[in-house]
Amino acid sequence: MTVSRSRRRYLQRGSAVKTAAVLVLVLVLLIWGSQWLIYRINHVHVVDARIKTDMVAIASRLPGWVRSIEVEEGDSVSEGQLLLAIDSSELELELAVMSGRRSVLEADAARIQAELDYARAVDRTELELAEQELAAARLKLARQKLELAKADEDLMRLQGMTANAMVSAQQLADARHLRDASQLNLKLAESQSLAAKAGRTRAEAEALRQQVLAREADVVAGRLAGLEAEEQTLKLRLRDHHLRSPVNGRVARAFVEAGEYVQTSQNLMLVFRPDRLWVEANVKETAVRKVKPGQKVSIEVDAYPGESFRGTVTRVGYAATSEFALIPSPNPSGNFTKTTQRIPLKIVFDKPDSRLRPGMMVEAGIRVGD
Repeated sequence: MTVSRSRRRYLQRGSAVKTAAVLVLVLVLLIWGSQWLIYRINHVHVVDARIKTDMVAIASRLPGWVRSIEVEEGDSVSEGQLLLAIDSSELELELAVMSGRRSVLEADAARIQAELDYARAVDRTELELAEQELAAARLKLARQKLELAKADEDLMRLQGMTANAMVSAQQLADARHLRDASQLNLKLAESQSLAAKAGRTRAEAEALRQQVLAREADVVAGRLAGLEAEEQTLKLRLRDHHLRSPVNGRVARAFVEAGEYVQTSQNLMLVFRPDRLWVEANVKETAVRKVKPGQKVSIEVDAYPGESFRGTVTRVGYAATSEFALIPSPNPSGNFTKTTQRIPLKIVFDKPDSRLRPGMMVEAGIRVGD
């Protein structure tokens, strides 16, 4: 009798515990369900999302053998840092030949310039002397003209005095002699003046040699300019043999090894910037009307469960992802199956995290209830 009552009490207590447990479980489920429902109302949850970045492809502008690779996959690189070098022995030899040709032309240009400077100095001196001689000859000619005029006047005056026997025959003869000598001196001065003019003309003609030397200098300068252009082209090609990082970033992938022969425009490496990662999420077209730029996003990365990263929607795509498919899906048979399309979103992290890597799968919760 006593045992039976104890057993009934035990069963009653067990039933009460079970009932309480069921009530607690139902309450938990109600709380979780309400939270899930509130989350679904205020958020657009995207499972089809992954981390993306701008991959910079490092390609060669020239073919050649890879001489050395200076970095490895995963290395951090700075802008302008050497990534790899392509053999440039042939270009270096061509540059050495160009340097020798430039030295010869520069020496030739220096010689012509020295001759031109000497010719200018000599011609300037000769022209000044010719001008002085011409000026002196003109002065002498003017003086002889004055002397001839005076001799003519003296002779005429003496001839007028001869009728009155005021002058002797000797004085008249002397006057004629002076007049004749003055005429001869005038002709001599005219000849000297003409000779001085010819000397100045010759000096001016000699100065024309400067133009010949100047033209030779221009020809050499033109050759030097053409050689400089060729040398700059070779230097540009030589610089293209040393591939450098265009950004501060990290090496994602290397496609070649030292000793391989690469072709023009062949991709050799991929470099990206770890501080410019974002999430590309594909939202169903039925929910995209709720999403706008500027909305906050909670991001969960599969590689780091339990952690939450923050981001912001910066762009909503203008075309479905199916429009960018490499293989179109035509419908020649006429059968049609409607499929919900996806619209891509760009979500930028509020704070960069060095642990994140391009290609990682994530889940994004976009808060649309505000």
